[in-house]
This record gives sequence, C-alpha cells and structure tokens, in this order.
Amino acid sequence: MKTTRAQRPEAESHRERAWAHLLDNSTGIRRMATYGPYEHKRLGEIARRYDQICQRAQGLLHPGATESDVLAALLVIRALRDKLNSDELMLISLARSQQVTWARIATALEMKSRQSAERRHLQLSQAQLRADGTKPRTQSERVEVARERRSRRAERDWARSHARAIRAHAEELNAIGDLQRRADRSREAMLMQAPVQDDGTAPAPVSMTWPAALEQCLAEHIRLQAALKGESGTQRDEMEDWRSQQHETDILHRMLGLLRYAADPRHLDLSDRPGLRERIAGLDAEFRRHTRR
Repeated sequence: MKTTRAQRPEAESHRERAWAHLLDNSTGIRRMATYGPYEHKRLGEIARRYDQICQRAQGLLHPGATESDVLAALLVIRALRDKLNSDELMLISLARSQQVTWARIATALEMKSRQSAERRHLQLSQAQLRADGTKPRTQSERVEVARERRSRRAERDWARSHARAIRAHAEELNAIGDLQRRADRSREAMLMQAPVQDDGTAPAPVSMTWPAALEQCLAEHIRLQAALKGESGTQRDEMEDWRSQQHETDILHRMLGLLRYAADPRHLDLSDRPGLRERIAGLDAEFRRHTRR
C-alpha cells in the first residue's frame, strides 16, 4: 500500500528532519531533540550514520536501509554540499585576506592553474545569497552592467562637449508658443488616446509630459549657470567644482534626451519649422553615431 505525501515521514522532504533522522541511534531513539542551523550540526556523528546507511543500501550491513533512510541521506547530501561550498568560499576568501597567492590556493584545491582557482571562487560567490537574500550578478549580467555604465558615461561626456548646441536647440524649441499643444496632437499622443474600452469610448485626453520637462530642465540649467557666475570671484575647492560639473552634465544629458523627442515626427510635427527640425535631427543623428561605437 502506497503512502500519501501527508503520511510520509518528514525526514523524506525536510532538511532539518532529515538531518535529525540520520542522528537517530540504532534503536530508533532520537538523541537530538532540537534543530539548529546546519553549520552547528554534529558532522562527526552525521558522517558515521551516513556511512552506515550507504553500506546498508549496498547490502554490506544489515538491516538494510529503509526508504526514509535513503531519502533522508539524499537531503543531507544537499545540505552538506551547500555547507561545503559555503565553507570553501569562506576559506578561499580568508586565504586571500592573508595574502596567499592564487597559485598556492590552486594547489590546495588540486587545480592546474591560478585562473582555475579564481574561476572557482567566482562560481562560489555567485551561488551565495547576499544578506538581503538576493544573488550576486552572473558574469554576463556584470558585463552588461559594465557596458551600460560605459554607454551612459559616453552619453554624458558627449552631452557636455555639445552643451552649446543642446542649450541653443532647447531654447529655440521651448520658445515655440504652442509646443505643448503640438505634442498633445502628435501621432504618439493620438495613439495613446485611441479607444481601448470594449464599448469603444476613448480614454481621457493625454497631456505629453516632455515639453514641461524640457522647460524645467532649461530653467534648472539657467539657475545653475547664474549660481556659478555669482561664485566666480570666490575660491572653490576641487570637489565643489567636480560636483558642479557633474550637476551640469546631468542637466545637459536630460535636456538632450528631451530634445530627441522633437527629432521624431511621431512625437512632434515641425514641418512648418524645417530649419529647427533639421538641426535637432542632425544633433540626434550625430549622438546616435557616437554612442553606437
């Protein structure tokens, strides 16, 4: 008669109960009443009991291992593997903190090269959870993050080197009296306002946010430049200059991003201002060529 999941011993599916099962003595009287973290388990006793179960499973000892014995041993193997991996990472990190070379660590790990030891350390690090319960990024994820950072840095550098053109085009665009109305009547806005309800009624009119954001960005840049001009006669340290430079670069980068809406006819119709449209489109094309490198 097969047992249901509810009838099966917890040692077959619960790591803590599996560990306690292997700590039972031969008479079946449990010697361990409480369950603590794996790192505080009695490894010596578990090793002896585990060896006995393996020998019984092979028919070398009697009585033979029960189903619960075998399944509990499998669960304990997983727990031991996790603990050994954690301990290996801790010991490698400790060795490195004591200035032990990767070559010596590779020898202790029975690996052929220092690169193999470094890869092993990386693999173990990726498998360990952080304190907040998240896993570290994989190598491909770290490469992607680094690529994204380089791309963003290149964008910011480009925006700063083209500050005059960005500011001039933004001011000219912002000076259009009906800019907000044009944006709200763009193809993109019409698409966002298309009927989506079952009854065919259209949603509330959409007000595109980028024209107001562009105006705020320009005002922020004007305030920053006025503040810097007012401090031109005072002595500033290098850190203050760096912060101001980063602040201005951030504004210009955002301003460029907002300007690029005007480069796309879906977001803004500038057919009556072909010169401005071509200048903004040219700036956007040059930016895209630079950032694709």
